[in-house]
Amino acid sequence: MERKAIVELDVRPILEQGVDPFDKIMETLKALKDENTLLIINTFEPVPLLNLLRKKGYTYEVERPEAGIVHTYVKKDQGALKEPESESDNNTESPSFEDIEIRFAGRLHTVDVRDLEMPMPMVTILQELEQLSAGYALYVHHKKLPQYLLPELKDRNYKYVVKEIDEENLKLIVFK
Repeated sequence: MERKAIVELDVRPILEQGVDPFDKIMETLKALKDENTLLIINTFEPVPLLNLLRKKGYTYEVERPEAGIVHTYVKKDQGALKEPESESDNNTESPSFEDIEIRFAGRLHTVDVRDLEMPMPMVTILQELEQLSAGYALYVHHKKLPQYLLPELKDRNYKYVVKEIDEENLKLIVFK
């Protein structure tokens, strides 16, 4: 990838405040000119974000210049076709939260990721799904809707329902 006109975005201060940098990254990408390359500075490789961006017509390269620092270079791929964006994600049947809660009554495995620092909520959820018994669903206590996780769930053929309790508390049921 040719790296020209680099626009730097260090997301570490955003993460330290307990805020997901997804919106800031997407806002910065939207403002990029075709010749620009976005450099995202982070402490981990944002794999779900990169999968999402690849589907949206971006290319990327990842470097680790030193221990605990990850540089991710992102550029619009001029030859790529973008996948159509879908508001539905993977929820085509649109069941209610309560319907799913009833459907999996007695077969819900619960995990609370509200107090974990990023990227541990997503890592924990994906690990729990890998260990989930057939016929069970994962009941997640989270601070907010995990934007990086949603494309991963779709890629793994999971569906989900969400119930917002308040601004810092929501419930998520992930199921097949």
